[in-house]
Amino acid sequence: MEQVNKLESRGLIISDLQKALEVLSRLNYYTLTGYLHNFRKPNSDDYVDGLTFERIFGIIEFDRRFRNILMYAIETIEHTLKTKIAYELAHSFGPDGYLKSSNFRNPAMHQETMHRFEEIVAKHKKLPFVRHHLVKYGGVMPIWVAIELFTLGMLEAVFKNLPTTSQKAIAKQFGTGARQLTSWIENVRYLRNLVAHYMRLYDFRLQKTPKQCKYHHTLYHNTTHRAFDIVYIMKALFLDAKEWDGYVVFALDRLFVEYSAFIDISCLGFPSDWKALLLKVHPQEEVAATKE
Repeated sequence: MEQVNKLESRGLIISDLQKALEVLSRLNYYTLTGYLHNFRKPNSDDYVDGLTFERIFGIIEFDRRFRNILMYAIETIEHTLKTKIAYELAHSFGPDGYLKSSNFRNPAMHQETMHRFEEIVAKHKKLPFVRHHLVKYGGVMPIWVAIELFTLGMLEAVFKNLPTTSQKAIAKQFGTGARQLTSWIENVRYLRNLVAHYMRLYDFRLQKTPKQCKYHHTLYHNTTHRAFDIVYIMKALFLDAKEWDGYVVFALDRLFVEYSAFIDISCLGFPSDWKALLLKVHPQEEVAATKE
């Protein structure tokens, strides 16, 4: 009740006391006040006039569901990156070439990545496929097996350390350049860490923003330092067009409509024409495809 009184003393309108108490019994008070921060009056601890507890809780619920959609997309992108990087490593250096520092630009960075890999193998030694390779092959795994244990941070480190020719070969499959893809992987990893730690994305200024690409940023080249900057390049990294459009964009659209009374999508960097910008298959393209 003390927390409720404090919120009301600063101008937050609480019309349903029991609902507020129930929410605060399971939601960290400082999580709530984190969302309230940008609603303060200038040079004051008081909140803007007319601000309700219902709206703030609506934004918190929205943000949670927004993060869930992003995590699904990020995990799909992570699996795609693993496949592309593993194929390039196997094709260029052989099944166990990823273990050799001489195949990478920076041997010290490679050794650091491999040390991290060894720690993960030790941690997951009871997994059937890990145990199989430990027993039968002395722990040596072909890259297409080993990469299943790589974190997104390790994928970022490996890609940065690949020879330029290998970076370009992978980047080409996403329709971009090596510098852009390096930046995009870094940004997706950064966003994943925010999502995994339940950090606020609504009205939150990101510390990173992806490098732009002359191909993918033809129609959109703004920089907002909000979530949309990274979601936009995730479109290019998510190679299954039907799943991207039919699940990710569709889920975002439904979510924005459902919470339209509480949110402003510009606080996430989303422009008014965000849906047209994010769709991979446009209606006119579908019509053309049916005529072929």
